[in-house]
Amino acid sequence: MAWWEELSLGIKVTKDAAAIAIDASPGEPFFTVAGGWVRLTGLLGYCTVAPGANNCQFCLAPDAVGAAVTVLSLAFDIDPATEGDLLTITGDPGVAMVGGHVARQQMMAAAPAGVVLSPGVIGFIADAAEGTYRWVLWYKPIDDGATVTVI
Repeated sequence: MAWWEELSLGIKVTKDAAAIAIDASPGEPFFTVAGGWVRLTGLLGYCTVAPGANNCQFCLAPDAVGAAVTVLSLAFDIDPATEGDLLTITGDPGVAMVGGHVARQQMMAAAPAGVVLSPGVIGFIADAAEGTYRWVLWYKPIDDGATVTVI
């Protein structure tokens, strides 16, 4: 990869706005990682309809047989979100997602170089069916042929 390609977030994948559904681990399938490892460089949710009380988190359910679900973030209550607010992960699986207004958001603050993901399904866990979000994910393939697609 050329040095100038390292300056961008990578390939952008967008999931259209959809209502949040109640889903337990490994979560409602949002994105599929296929063909090899990728480096997740950003994951951003844009609130289009304000939610009520709703604890949410992201997980990766690996394709490997018998592999455990990998937590990408701890649960976060998105209740105070209003239309136009953002939701993102920090890159540290031991820290809750971060939500709020655009002026105070930083994607992947704990992992500015990104998070390595194996092939599998990225799911969104929610304990209430409230709110609507549009999701944008950025990644860089590590293995030749590795991709991330919307489910």
